[in-house]
Formats: sequence, structure tokens, C-alpha cells
Amino acid sequence: MLKRLASSRILRFGISIVLVYFAFRKVNIVKILSELQQVPIWFVFANIGYYFLIAILGSYRWSLLVLKKPSLKQVFDFTKASYSGLFYGLFFPTGLAGDLLKWIPLQEKYPELSKTKLLSSSLLDRVIGFTAFILVAFVSAIIGKLINYNFPGYLLWTFGGFFAAVVGFYVLVFSVDLEKILAKIPLVNKLNDIIDLLKAENKNRLLKCLSVAFVSEFAWITPIWFTSLIFGAGFPLLSVYIFMPIIALILVLPISIAGFGARENLYLLFFSQLGIADDKILLVSTFIGILGVFNALLGGFWSLF
Repeated sequence: MLKRLASSRILRFGISIVLVYFAFRKVNIVKILSELQQVPIWFVFANIGYYFLIAILGSYRWSLLVLKKPSLKQVFDFTKASYSGLFYGLFFPTGLAGDLLKWIPLQEKYPELSKTKLLSSSLLDRVIGFTAFILVAFVSAIIGKLINYNFPGYLLWTFGGFFAAVVGFYVLVFSVDLEKILAKIPLVNKLNDIIDLLKAENKNRLLKCLSVAFVSEFAWITPIWFTSLIFGAGFPLLSVYIFMPIIALILVLPISIAGFGARENLYLLFFSQLGIADDKILLVSTFIGILGVFNALLGGFWSLF
């Protein structure tokens, strides 16, 4: 297991280096690093604080799956666990692996919740968040095509397939009594905690969680537009809302270390067609990447205490 993990990280590290080279080969890297050092400190702290608020919103969504009326303290506990998941995600082939571990810090504080239920809620929360990603990315791809933005046509078909799968999942959840069906399956008692999350009386919670997911989706995109203004890139707001869900969905794939290299090339692919200089695009992309790693490390530091 450790050997496989190490080899995967080495491969992703190599891919990151190659992708970073192709992204930065035509720009002045020294100039970009110099401009990054001149970022106003207030802007850095403002971003950290803003993403912390988004993390609280996402953690409220997660806590809704297992707690009827989560208190502020409980949401805060789930937020801390979410940050630890971000930290774990730095050391696995994909950041999604953090979802398999982020529930662990909650075991001691919530002994009434079984390990299976905590893990199941974490995975279901990821499905809910992925639903928002898929829907927004699919709609963004359609709008992008309609207004003649240039990006690979196969993305529309890929997102369309994901969208159909997600719709099928929710049709199944909301139209079928899964509890009765699964009760006929042998050894289903081991899945009781998972089934409980999908019971009829919990479907209102799922709808509420979906609503929170869509709000969160647009909330995390907006700072990228502000960042582009700080660096003089001036991304049009509409293009940010169209391109970023697509970029974020592609970056879910375990392509590179913390998305470095892959993110920069995707930013160039989409935003350069708007006539924005490559160095400005890379400034925004690199800052967002560094900020993401810093937040993940902050989560690791926080989980230690």
C-alpha cells in the first residue's frame, strides 16, 4: 500500500513538473514570482477568512446529514474535521481521498455516531457536492458553446453523461423506497447506517444540503474574479462563472500534485482565448494554487491541536 502510494506520488510529481514547464516556458518566471511577493497582505488574509466561511458553509451541509439541528459548536467541529481532510488530501493520489479520512477526528466527540455512519455521511456529502459541480459545469459548458467560447466539444458530452448519471441517482433516491428494497438483500444489516441517510424522512435534509451545495459552488468561484482584478488580469465575471466549474471538475482527476501544472494549463486553455496575457493568467492560477496548499496545511496544523 505504502509502495503504491509512494509510486503514485512520484508519478504525479513528475507529471506536475512537465505540466508546469509547458505552462511557464513562454513567460518570465522571475517577474511572476516578483509580482506574487507584492500581493497585499490584507488580500491574502481576506481570502483565508473568506474560504474559512465557505468551509463553515460546507461543513454545515455535512453536519445536516447526521445531526437534526446542528449547533454552531457542532458545525465548528465538522469544519475542523473538513480542514483535516484537506490536509490528508495533499498526500494521496487525489484530494477526494481526504473524504475517506476527514470523519476520523469526529469519533471521540460524537461516540453516538457509528464509524460507518460518519464515513457514509462524508461520502454522501461528497456526492451532493459533486452534484452541484456536475450541474453547474454542464450548464456552463452549454452556455460557453452558445456564446462561442472555444473549448473541446467532448467536454460537453462528458459532462452530459455525468449529469445523466447524477439525475438517475437522485431519481432513484427520491422515487424508490430504498429501505424496503435493500431489506431483502442478505447481510443488509451491515448497511443500516448508510440506508438511514437515504430514508424517506431524511430526503428533506438532502434537498437542504443540495441547496447549500449550490450556494457554496458560486461562493468559492467569486474570489477568483477579485484575484484577477488584483493582478491586473481582469477576467470577465461571466467567463469566470463559465470556466471555473469546468476547470474545477477536471482537476478532481488525480493528475498532479495539488493541481499544480494541470491548473495552470487549464487556466491558459480557457482564459487566453479572451485575449488576456499569459503571465497575468498564470499569476492568478499560481496564487490560487498556493492559497489552496496553505489552507490545507492550516488544516493539518489545526488538527494537531
